[in-house]
Amino acid sequence: QASPSQTHAHTEGDMRRQRTLLFAAAEATAGRRQRVCVVQGASRGLGLELTRQLAARGDVVFATCREPVRAEALHALKAELPNNIAVLQLDATDAASVKAAAAEFAAHPLSSSSASSSSSGVISAAVDLLVNTAGVLEDKGRGIVPERSLGQVDEAAVAASFATNALGPLLVAQAFAPLLRRAATLSAGASENEAPAEYSGSGSSSLVQNRCHARAIFYSARVGSIGDNNSRGGWYAYRGSKAALNQFVRCMALELRKHDICCVALHPGTVDTDLTRAFAKARAKYDVQTAEDAVRNHLEIIDGLSMEDTGTFLDWRRKQVPW
Repeated sequence: QASPSQTHAHTEGDMRRQRTLLFAAAEATAGRRQRVCVVQGASRGLGLELTRQLAARGDVVFATCREPVRAEALHALKAELPNNIAVLQLDATDAASVKAAAAEFAAHPLSSSSASSSSSGVISAAVDLLVNTAGVLEDKGRGIVPERSLGQVDEAAVAASFATNALGPLLVAQAFAPLLRRAATLSAGASENEAPAEYSGSGSSSLVQNRCHARAIFYSARVGSIGDNNSRGGWYAYRGSKAALNQFVRCMALELRKHDICCVALHPGTVDTDLTRAFAKARAKYDVQTAEDAVRNHLEIIDGLSMEDTGTFLDWRRKQVPW
């Protein structure tokens, strides 16, 4: 016999799967266009795997990174799926680079060829899903290390951490917000707020009506939670910059909810990437996921989001994390 906790977990999993099916069915019924995604920080790790899985399922992915010329794995992936992947140069710590990437996206053939016509018949570029994955915990070349005490805090390192982990995603959101709004407008005008009969069970109508028309996801970290910081402290630059990111996401959610754009901060869990391999001893305490499994799970969460979720901080189990 299952324990109450196991039963609760199964119920939550079933609800999440039902929600994902309902939203997918509603989009299919509406004759939705091929979805266009932007992945910031796509040269390796979770960003690279997100690009792989999104493109493999048929989405168009604009994969951005700071130095595309050095992104060999990303270019190899693009060679496999040339009709689904475009690579853009974007340095999130450089406002001019971010704006240039947004302009290049809007002019790119893939963004236009996969966008829907507006009511006037004009083909418009739009972003259905924006995912910010880039972040820095340690970069010894720039003096960025997880501080164990106040004495280790370095002004330049803290500023660099905030530039990458907080201000960078904010600048990306600012540049791509008009394209998210355009996607939301196109989606809202597609008469999609009804589920097919086979998905019209109890609660399906409210779920479909509350679904978001575009999504902006920001990879955060549980250590950025102020409410959850009760034991060790330390890691001033990383904790502080991720806490700032969470506040930015909350502000975006409040501003963009009138457009039915869902903004969520997501703690990815402990994943086998370059970032966590540098802390093998610490990560041994947690369930370590492969990038493939983690991203598959993250996409299930992302696909199942509704406007009830906007402005929340979720972990990889879809549990809310305290701010």
